[in-house]
Amino acid sequence: MYRLGTMTCLAACLLSACATGPTAAPSEVPPSANAPADKHVVTVQAEPAVPAFKAGRFALQMDTQPPQSFILSFDLTGGWPDGTLNIYNPLGLQMARLEWTAKSARLLQGNQVGYAENLESLVYKLTGTQLPTAALVDWLGGKPTPAEGWHVDVSEWHLRRLVLERVQPAPRTVLRIAFDS
Repeated sequence: MYRLGTMTCLAACLLSACATGPTAAPSEVPPSANAPADKHVVTVQAEPAVPAFKAGRFALQMDTQPPQSFILSFDLTGGWPDGTLNIYNPLGLQMARLEWTAKSARLLQGNQVGYAENLESLVYKLTGTQLPTAALVDWLGGKPTPAEGWHVDVSEWHLRRLVLERVQPAPRTVLRIAFDS
């Protein structure tokens, strides 16, 4: 049960990736004394973009023996390859926080901290199975990214929902994501 809860949190983190690039803010610089009076110099300085933020709920069902299911809420900041995923129980209390970059990943659960060299490794440690972490981050970010072995159903997108089903490898796993407005 511990592994499934952690897998759900990680899946939520991976699905909500909507990273954006830096934005540019032009600023006018007064012309130098040697420049002709009719010319202005404009410089462009890159400012970091505000990280993408997604929030919602997800339900995870696994056809294991015995069957397992979880309903949790999440918020995601950032995306792939850098991001943060917070997972909350049905009462709104934080259960876990996943933080990752291209070079490391960290899981915080209460006073416990776990580390891995990347998000894929951390997810494998937590779940015991390989998951399409980049696609999961995209899914949580509202992007219906295809992934090998998974069926991505966007038929409820007008309701701000994604339904994802892993058909290969077993066990069959269904992840339903409902995004907050």
